Order: sequence, then structure tokens, then C-alpha cells
Amino acid sequence: MNENVKKRVLHFTIANTGGGITKYVLRLWKYIDRERFHFDFVTMSKKLDFAEQLEAEGCKIYYLSTYAEDDREQFIREVNEILDNGYDIVHLHTSWWRGYILEELAREAGVPKIIVHSHNTDVHIKENQSREEARQLHMEQRALLKENIATDFLACSPEAADWLYGDRISKDKIEIVPYAIELKDYQFNYEIRKEYRDKLGIKETDYVIGHVGRFAYQKNHEFLIDVFKEYLEINDNANLMLIGIGELEEEIRNKVIQYGIEHKVMFLGKREDVANLMQAMDIFVFPSRFEGFGIVLIEAQAAGLKCIASNVIPAIAKITDNIEFLTFDKNEWVDKIKEYSNGYEREDMSKIMEQAGFGMKSMAKKIENIYSHI
Repeated sequence: MNENVKKRVLHFTIANTGGGITKYVLRLWKYIDRERFHFDFVTMSKKLDFAEQLEAEGCKIYYLSTYAEDDREQFIREVNEILDNGYDIVHLHTSWWRGYILEELAREAGVPKIIVHSHNTDVHIKENQSREEARQLHMEQRALLKENIATDFLACSPEAADWLYGDRISKDKIEIVPYAIELKDYQFNYEIRKEYRDKLGIKETDYVIGHVGRFAYQKNHEFLIDVFKEYLEINDNANLMLIGIGELEEEIRNKVIQYGIEHKVMFLGKREDVANLMQAMDIFVFPSRFEGFGIVLIEAQAAGLKCIASNVIPAIAKITDNIEFLTFDKNEWVDKIKEYSNGYEREDMSKIMEQAGFGMKSMAKKIENIYSHI
């Protein structure tokens, strides 16, 4: 293929939830060499709050009306119409196997490079689905996986690779590409911390426990609320900052009201200023039931925050000494939060993280190298 011709890449799919995959793809678009690569995007969301920006940058957004499992024929029709626009690369971001329709359609359309990219270590299901059925389907489909389904196999961590590919894809054919962030945006800044704490009505003496994540089974908010309720009995100056949206938000709000701690919990919704909000936090907590990586843990470490995460998080997420992994024992979490409540110095971690390859420029170069080999 002519190296002077801009390669057209189709990303499948992004969403309006502001979740990890969407963040990853949008950051990649920001840093990719646009003289060599052009991105278009597929979404299952009815709208994207950031669509206007992408379209202004020349990207096309395709809105699919159905999932393959809901209406196979319609899905095939819509995907074929998209592929008719001619793409050099289809980059499929996924968490679990439901089938191989997209990969098969891309092959039939003659797409020279088909990338499957694993981003998680369990199923991420819709609210009305059965988790056990989804896991069973994943294992059944994984058993049918063949190496010719795609040209490239990526994963955000070794654990995410094991989950999606098992022993069906040779380890030497899988490339681990950890997440990365704009490190400079997260460097600790006392002025921003003060400004945001003032905006949110947080006093100097208040101790802010922060979390970023969708309100979904995976993120385990109910455990976090239980931990926070117990910690409040030790420290009445504590506040919990929750950033994100999701299908379980109402359920979690009700739990907070039931405990009578609503005046201590901030529901901040989907935010574009997470880097600044992290400045206002005193500690970051991440009790996920499963994760392919946990991109917000990079952000929190870059912000100089002490982080407490569940011990199911892949070890690759430990970039600095600021993170500790705990079991799902409430007392352990309460004790560890208490340990850091006396304060600590927020250090600049950007050099350590850049050297470890977690800056966006490093990650974009890796992906450019993968895209270039067709």
C-alpha cells in the first residue's frame, strides 16, 4: 500500500457514556498523525455530545440502529453500507465475544487490516441481560475463535488478552498496548484544587474520597457506599465525590438516601473536567469487580493521588507507589482510607509515567506503527 496515501481507519464502537473505550479512542484521535491517518467512528448511542467537534475535524460518525443479536439482518445491512465507503483498517474495541459478524463482514468487504482490541476482563452487559448467560456465550464463542478472524490482536493488559483470546490466539500474535493519558493535564496544581473545592463548597478541613466510573455492576458502587458509610462514623468531615452516569445511578442514589448520608455524597454526573476534579480529591478509590486496565487509575496516579483499588485490577495498572490493592473486605478499605486521612505530599508523577510509556505520544506512536503495517 502507498505510504503517501492517508489510511482510513474505522473505529467500532464509541459511546456517549464517557467510558474508558471512548476516552481511549478520542485521545488517540487527538494525538495520531493526521497527515497519515484519518478516523471515522461507529456508535450505538442515539447521539454523541461531542459529535459536532469530531465532524468539524472531518470525521464521519455512523449511528447503528440495532445490535447484531437484536436484528442480525438490519445490522449486516447497516454495517455493509458503512464498509462500502472504503476503509484500510477496521479497529474493533470490545470486552467479550458475542459472535464474529463485524470481522466477517470486514473480511468480505476486503478490508486489509482488521484489529480486535480487548479492553476488559468480563462481560459488560445491558441492564436486561443475564450476566451468567452472557459469560456462557462468551466462552462458547471464544472456543470457536480462529486466528484468521482478524489480522491483529491487541489488549490493554495481559489479563484482558487472556479473557478475550484464551489459548485460541498465540501469545506472540497478541500485542499489549496499555492505556495512556495527557499527563500534563493531571499534574497536581494547588490553585486548581482551591478553585474547584471552593466551587463545590468543600472546606479546607473536608476529606474528599473520589471515584470516577459508570454506575454499572462492574464498578461496584454499592460496596463503595457501604465503605463510605462506615468511614463516616470515624470521620464526619469526609465527603464522597462520584463522577459518572449509568443505569444503576438511581439505585445508588436510593441507597445513599436510605443511609441518610445524601448531604455527604456528591453526584457530579458525566464531566469533561475530570483532571481538575481530581485536584480537589484527597484520595481515589476504585473497587471494581473486574477491569481490563482501569484508565482512571492512570489519571489518579498522574494527579499525585493515593489510590486504593480492588485486587482484581491488572498489575500493569501499578505505575507508581501511590496505589495499593485490597480484597473486598470493608474493614480493610476503611482502615486504609483512615491511614491516608492525615495527609501526604502530592508529588509530580509525570516523569515516572512518561518514562514508563503512559504518555499519549508514546501510545500514539505504538498504534501508528501497528496501523502502518498492512
